[in-house]
Amino acid sequence: MKNLIKKSKVAALLLVMVGFSSCDAVLDQEKTDFGTGPVLAQFTNSSISANFIKDGTEQTYNIPLTIVGGRNLALNEPIQVTVSADASSTAVSGTEYTLETTTFTIPAGEMTVNVPIKVATSSLDPFDAKTLVLKIDSSSKGVSENNKTSVVLQAVCELDLNNFVGTYTTNDSGVSKQSTVTLGALPNSLLIKTGSEKIYIELNTDVTNPTITYVEEGAVLSVSSTYGDIWATTVTAEQSTYGSCDYSLNLEYKRCVSIGCFSGTKTKTMVKN
Repeated sequence: MKNLIKKSKVAALLLVMVGFSSCDAVLDQEKTDFGTGPVLAQFTNSSISANFIKDGTEQTYNIPLTIVGGRNLALNEPIQVTVSADASSTAVSGTEYTLETTTFTIPAGEMTVNVPIKVATSSLDPFDAKTLVLKIDSSSKGVSENNKTSVVLQAVCELDLNNFVGTYTTNDSGVSKQSTVTLGALPNSLLIKTGSEKIYIELNTDVTNPTITYVEEGAVLSVSSTYGDIWATTVTAEQSTYGSCDYSLNLEYKRCVSIGCFSGTKTKTMVKN
């Protein structure tokens, strides 16, 4: 009887071991198959806004192209990619831009390569931006369905703070209001008044990447009977921008008091009269 029990235990143990072995085999198979899809070429960004100071120079602008898929790792072989300008482009070759090379190599061990274009800043119109649409025609591996990128070639002007001074029509959450803008006491700063409301802002000096930050002292949006002064506070500098050619101001800020900030953000779009 004891021998029978021992044999039964051994048989059960063997069945369990076989089960584990089968599971391991399945897991190993899944691990082997994971991430072995095709390697595809695509642009890093589906759309880009490229700003250029209209100073008459020719500038080189790089548009990154990458590979995706597979194991999302660089390959041990180079990948050849060809690109061209799509017919939907409004930018004209030889006028706003020049694409001097159409064949590019992603080197072995790398995942990206830059597609350079020459931009003629003298041909750009700050009030009529042109768009270059590039497409990937072929790749020595594969081409993604997302094989295009739109590059907006936007001219910007040198920063002249005095040109921001004046009256504006302000869209304040769908309500049209009149505002006045004057120079602030700090460098590159402006004081915005809309009725009794005041907003104090600082403009960065990089007109190709224009951003705005808010100065909390010296400008009060309103006064709360419960919380006291309410002022505008920066969310991130990139969420508020300005136009160096048309002197527009696009504001987004938090409303804060001494004990904290209200939820959500406030937006204003200001167009100079």
